[in-house]
Amino acid sequence: MHTFTVDAPNVSRAWLEACTRLSETPGKRAFHTVVRIANPLQEDAHLRAELDRLRSARTKPPLYPIDTVVNTLFPVQLAATCATHDELTDRYRAFYPRLCEVKRNAHGTYFGRLVAYPGTTEKPAPVDQLARVIRRLDMLRSSAKWSAVYEAGTAHVTDGEAQEEPPQTTAETEAVIRAAALDTQTLDFPCLSHCSFQLDSDTGTVHLAAYYRSHYMFDRAYGNYLALGHLCAWVAHHAQLTPGTLTVVAGCARLDCTKSELDTLQRTLTTPLFGLGA
Repeated sequence: MHTFTVDAPNVSRAWLEACTRLSETPGKRAFHTVVRIANPLQEDAHLRAELDRLRSARTKPPLYPIDTVVNTLFPVQLAATCATHDELTDRYRAFYPRLCEVKRNAHGTYFGRLVAYPGTTEKPAPVDQLARVIRRLDMLRSSAKWSAVYEAGTAHVTDGEAQEEPPQTTAETEAVIRAAALDTQTLDFPCLSHCSFQLDSDTGTVHLAAYYRSHYMFDRAYGNYLALGHLCAWVAHHAQLTPGTLTVVAGCARLDCTKSELDTLQRTLTTPLFGLGA
């Protein structure tokens, strides 16, 4: 099995190094790849501009702009106008049905699954998973006994509301994307399976880990990395914490660009690609 791990200081370098590793792998695909980004909101402006240019030149099939990919997972512009998480959730839910009428969103959006996860027959109300994450992190933030890493989220989405007291275990929990009753298609949405938030109470930092069952690097990965960085920053801010690193695991990562496109992107960097680390 071919695999690799990337550690990089920002989104641009992490993404390009992962693409370069894949270009050297038989079949241009690898399994259980790990990409760790120290600052998932920082980009290299020259590489981003060149990537935008190359993407816009694609016509068969056309690619969505990176900002469109970002907003599927985190609505950056809408969030910038919201003072609270509840306001963001209410406003997003208000036009979510219209979003789902667009063909590419027929099964929903990633952010929709995070703040309006489908209910059940017994509990039909949609579930705001991110609100639970924020509440739990806010409670744990001031609990001195929790000095180790803790994963916050929800393993059973339709369970009751978060406990009033901090949980008494550091067992794994998740903010999940896939809805088993709805997502019966084998391809396309959702490629992102779940997000997991970890609190380092020693530094007051929230780290985010995300798992993709499949990742197309040129088509979606760059925008996905940026969106996850915004998501982590949003959760950290509203839990009165500091955003930390982003780790993305891909069950299967595929390089879907040409050698010429990759060569062009590699030339935009003014320093060597490998050896810098995070």
